[in-house]
Amino acid sequence: MRKLLQTISIAMLVLTVLFPVLYLVDAMGETAMKWAMLVVTVVWFAVTPLWMGREDHAAAAGAPTAE
Repeated sequence: MRKLLQTISIAMLVLTVLFPVLYLVDAMGETAMKWAMLVVTVVWFAVTPLWMGREDHAAAAGAPTAE
């Protein structure tokens, strides 16, 4: 689950850069870019705290993990 949340977080950061670039090259309108940025920001803020700063309890105790 942690890897999925990390992947979503990284994808949102990439989209945070991609949407303004698409607007810059005139491939996307301003309103659409603003809405997309809002959605990406909300998703990033919702997903990132779920995995960031938390350790796997088994790994913290020194037990081998199945990764």
